[in-house]
Amino acid sequence: MPLSMPYGHTPRYTDFEISGISDETMREGGERALYGADDDRKLQLIEALAAGGLRDIDLGSGLTEPRFLLRCLDAQHLLGRIPGDTRFVFNLTLKTWEPLSEALKVIPRDYLAKIQVSLGMVEHRQDEKLLERAHEHLTSIGVGSFRASILNAFSHEIDEDRYAFINEQIARVRALGISLVRVNDSIGTLYPEATAVLASNLVRDNPDITFYLHSHDDRGLGLANSLSSVFHGFQMIEGGVAGFGNRAGLANLEVMSQIFAERGITVAGTELDTEKLSRAAALAEEVFMVLPNVYRPVSGMLVRNENAGIVNVPDYLGVSRPVDYFLNPIGTFPTTVAQVLENAGFPDRLIRDEEFVRQVADRLTEHMEDTLYPAKRERFDALLREVHAFYTDIVRLDAVHNAALDVLQLRAPDQAPLA
Repeated sequence: MPLSMPYGHTPRYTDFEISGISDETMREGGERALYGADDDRKLQLIEALAAGGLRDIDLGSGLTEPRFLLRCLDAQHLLGRIPGDTRFVFNLTLKTWEPLSEALKVIPRDYLAKIQVSLGMVEHRQDEKLLERAHEHLTSIGVGSFRASILNAFSHEIDEDRYAFINEQIARVRALGISLVRVNDSIGTLYPEATAVLASNLVRDNPDITFYLHSHDDRGLGLANSLSSVFHGFQMIEGGVAGFGNRAGLANLEVMSQIFAERGITVAGTELDTEKLSRAAALAEEVFMVLPNVYRPVSGMLVRNENAGIVNVPDYLGVSRPVDYFLNPIGTFPTTVAQVLENAGFPDRLIRDEEFVRQVADRLTEHMEDTLYPAKRERFDALLREVHAFYTDIVRLDAVHNAALDVLQLRAPDQAPLA
């Protein structure tokens, strides 16, 4: 049976404060990076994220990441390159917690006390109390605090059975003293109206818990779901600059920052800077070797470019915004050319000379169609071939088989496995 909105629930859409933003650029960007990334560039990206106002940065979840986390903590506490109030989170799941907890021992206990570990897949091997065992062990090695992450494969609505399961897991983490819970839309199939129902009920039924939503963008609804979650009571929000995240990505943080500014939504203890987050978005593409999305909202390289020659609706409506105008053959109207010349201070006699204006327009069109387009077409085709070639060397699962065969060949004969 579908869950319904709590009686008397009132959403909030403007002028409120949330307790934080969880940045997933580093963790999910690293997981999605086809060819990895070097630590120096990653550290530069963290500094850029912090400069944009982000203070909760998730760094998990690979075996090499604890050493990088140590590098970040040294950069923060010894060199002052990262603001002191930035909290680092290390993400691990209960399927991989044992080798990761061993890898975390590279970090001194005084540093471990400063980080937070996010425990994912809390339902995994629940009958064996694996969550409780992992929590006890991580506490024993010095981890200072925890949050929990609950996986879900949502559909277009929240049913009562799924809701009961989520609350069951919340009760388990509450018993461990964990009060920060991430609810995952793990496969990106949640819809904003279902998010509203889920968030409003969870906040009502668990007033001692701080919630945030892990909202994938598989349906293009990551940002809409994230906003819906805080509109209906969740106290934190999550995303990545440039929408970085697994598969189609997560909520885009620079877009979120712009919306927050327009809606009067603030984040406790920090101030978001949309321009700096946009620069971090471009840097993230460089760090993780992802081709720039030039028309991405807010931060895309060309997103402010508008055709000056067509009827530009925002201009027509008198909307003031930063714009970089361009012309192409579609937009090279004589009236546009005349207007550009007038704005540049050309004398009225030339602007009124229709033949002169037509000749200017024809000269522009000839350049664009006969010179610029063929050259750009040839270059684009070459770039496209390079892009396809660049993404052909992805390490697939059969590489594991081949590596195993290589290792077997190098082993001594008496170590070879029997058939």
